[in-house]
Amino acid sequence: MRRLPWFSLAILAIFVLVAILAPWIAPHDPLEGDLMRQHLPPAWLDGGEAAFPLGTDEQGRDILSNILYGLRVSLSVGFLAVLISVAIGVPLGLFAGYSRRFGELVMRLVDVQLSIPTFLIALVVLALWGSGLLKLILVIGVVGWAEYARLVRGAVLSERAREYVLAAEALGMGSRRVMFRHLLPNVLSVVLVQVSVDVPRVILLEATLSFLGVGVSIETPSIGLMVKRGMDYLFSGVWWTTALPGLALMGLVLTTNLIGDWLRDAFDPRRRHIRR
Repeated sequence: MRRLPWFSLAILAIFVLVAILAPWIAPHDPLEGDLMRQHLPPAWLDGGEAAFPLGTDEQGRDILSNILYGLRVSLSVGFLAVLISVAIGVPLGLFAGYSRRFGELVMRLVDVQLSIPTFLIALVVLALWGSGLLKLILVIGVVGWAEYARLVRGAVLSERAREYVLAAEALGMGSRRVMFRHLLPNVLSVVLVQVSVDVPRVILLEATLSFLGVGVSIETPSIGLMVKRGMDYLFSGVWWTTALPGLALMGLVLTTNLIGDWLRDAFDPRRRHIRR
């Protein structure tokens, strides 16, 4: 097993910490602008002001404050949406792997769900339902259940014939007790790895949907919305309104991807052997 990715864990902890503490450490209200200070460059460039370390956007809003609050949105959507997917998909996968008839029905639903890209479903539903943070979390969370159901079902099928399951059934334990007390702890590693893969994917999905105008509402600070607004002025030399939020998003996604890569190596002996 490779060493713990301490650097990535530390960076992710910093992202989470600044997102939680955003109301107290942000230098300005992210929605409060001053047209007299629009498009101020970062403080280290000529014309910048120390009060706005990363500059301002087209409405004079502080870039740093919007990034801090935008990280709250990205992390909230990433973790809460995946949590909803896990809450739906894992129990369905357990029942599908333990019951043949129910399993066939669930797998047909999984096939239908996975045949349509998550991005397309979310785009259509949010375009019809309307944008909003809670709506975004619910839509992405509900749509993402199928992958977890398929993974857990496969893991249960491989575990069901093992001695500890047969012994539990021979002792007269009910199916629910066998599934949740004996099978579930032995398939959690598969779920944990998938979660580590899905969180950065969902963070990027939120940014993409917000960029397209169907994610969070325009009153909600979002990195995707910041990049979208900054694109209109990118070729005018105002690069910081797009580049700096983009770098923050890239750092968050890269950090979570590195942690996910370590988890895959830790729980998959075949990957450890290949890397050696």
